[in-house]
Amino acid sequence: MNLQDLEILEDDFDLFVALNDTEKIEFLFDAIEQGIQASVNKQVSKLTSTIPSHKEIARVEDYQIGGTRLALTILKNEIHLNSDKLRAIRKFVNKMINDGLLLWPIKRKKSVFDMYRYFKAYKLIGRVGPVSSH
Repeated sequence: MNLQDLEILEDDFDLFVALNDTEKIEFLFDAIEQGIQASVNKQVSKLTSTIPSHKEIARVEDYQIGGTRLALTILKNEIHLNSDKLRAIRKFVNKMINDGLLLWPIKRKKSVFDMYRYFKAYKLIGRVGPVSSH
């Protein structure tokens, strides 16, 4: 095994650092024997197989409410709304409630990913029939 000929670039090194000791040895062995790309592909496929594919961790969507953008982040039982105008958030929440979603406001702090001025978080309690016909 000749490690002097092995060149690990920055992106590949980030993956390497995330591996445990046994996986690092396997990574280096595969990189020398099969090439760096094959080794990266093998470790990435192993990592992705440990994440349950049927469960969605978070989903982010952007909406246009009037002339204002609204970012919606949906977690397992929470909904986070983010916008430059509080009126857009209220309008969207009213629409969700009218469509039958039972929401409860919760206190959450804005994260670095929440780039708009206003932030509101709600716990998703359940779903009923639509409150409004429009």
